[in-house]
Amino acid sequence: MNLPRRSFHPPLLAVVAALGLVFAFGSLGADEAASQSAAQKPLKFASLCVQGDQLLLELVPREQIVALSHLATDPDISVHAEQARGIPLTSGGAEELAMLRPDVVLMAAYSMKAAALALKERGVRVIELGIPNDFDELRALIRQTGADLGAQARAEALIAQMDARLERLLARRPPPEKRPAAMFYFQDGFTPGAKTFSNALLEAAGFRNLGSRFSPGVGASAPLEAVLMARPQLLILTRYREARPAQTQNFPVQLLFTKLGAQVTSVSFVHLASPDPANLELAEKLQQYLPQ
Repeated sequence: MNLPRRSFHPPLLAVVAALGLVFAFGSLGADEAASQSAAQKPLKFASLCVQGDQLLLELVPREQIVALSHLATDPDISVHAEQARGIPLTSGGAEELAMLRPDVVLMAAYSMKAAALALKERGVRVIELGIPNDFDELRALIRQTGADLGAQARAEALIAQMDARLERLLARRPPPEKRPAAMFYFQDGFTPGAKTFSNALLEAAGFRNLGSRFSPGVGASAPLEAVLMARPQLLILTRYREARPAQTQNFPVQLLFTKLGAQVTSVSFVHLASPDPANLELAEKLQQYLPQ
């Protein structure tokens, strides 16, 4: 028996085809939306060093910071210790970082090479930070890190604020031939040399860094007798972990320098630990010791 041939009505075929396209494009649209959502999802940042801690706190929204280094809340090391409170801290262990799942990690260029390699192998972007020795290098670091983090506007604003403070400092400096000799003297007898940010701070304040005589580079140990013979006009002692003061913090030592005609002051180590625009606060304080 021959069954009657059935034919589909053209309009009906058109409707079915249209529905198929709707479902197909609807599915593609959902995939595209998911892809766009992933692309627009805010990046998660972590830091394994103090320099990175400071840059993240200054350049990116707080809610995007998943971890800072274990020194971020140390008031003797970090100028932004209070701002860092409440953010998780990490020692950089593999398990910790795996749980945090950061997209970008800032770390010191001079350390933790194995950790950097492991992170890169997992697809995490690693930004290795150098140590600026002067304001030009600090400016370049802020600008480059801002570009790396997608925070160019914040980086430029931070640089502008720093330059405005620096300009005010430089305007109050005496001429080169009248700048008094000064030196930092750390608790362990170390004095920063010519190629250090400490040197840049002294010069910004209007002093000659006597420490450059002890070292043309990053610094050197300076016996107390050698410091006495160098006859600094301003000796700047550093306070660090004051519950256990070192020999340089003892009153008789300070009195000895005073009798030799030196001004002696004591400052927190925090502004010397890691280069940052906030360290200009120290240079501003030191200008009060310039001769009138």
